[in-house]
Amino acid sequence: MKDKRGTRLDILIKKEEDYYVAHCLQFDLVVTANTLEGAQEAITASCVAHIQFSHKHNNIEYLFSPAPKEVWAEYYAHTNDENCSSQLKEIEVPLENLCPTLLPAFMIQEILCDVPTTCGT
Repeated sequence: MKDKRGTRLDILIKKEEDYYVAHCLQFDLVVTANTLEGAQEAITASCVAHIQFSHKHNNIEYLFSPAPKEVWAEYYAHTNDENCSSQLKEIEVPLENLCPTLLPAFMIQEILCDVPTTCGT
């Protein structure tokens, strides 16, 4: 049976003028893309790369660097907005020579707040 425990990564995606901004709140990573799908793919890839880099360079203590409180407040304001949708997505983080004491294998979940053009602007 697959272990469903995981560390939740909250991601706020919002539409700007003519592009989308995706922000991972636990890592304070920000990416932009021309489409919503592109923003989702880019932030997922950035989170995976961030985890892999931290593992490879043995700096797990710096893995989490939370976004500013204003960004968290914006995220939570959108969680009750019926125009916004959210989805739970599992992500794979391939790691070479994984040492369980360095990085728990439970970092596999991602929360995406898909923000339509009418939400968050």
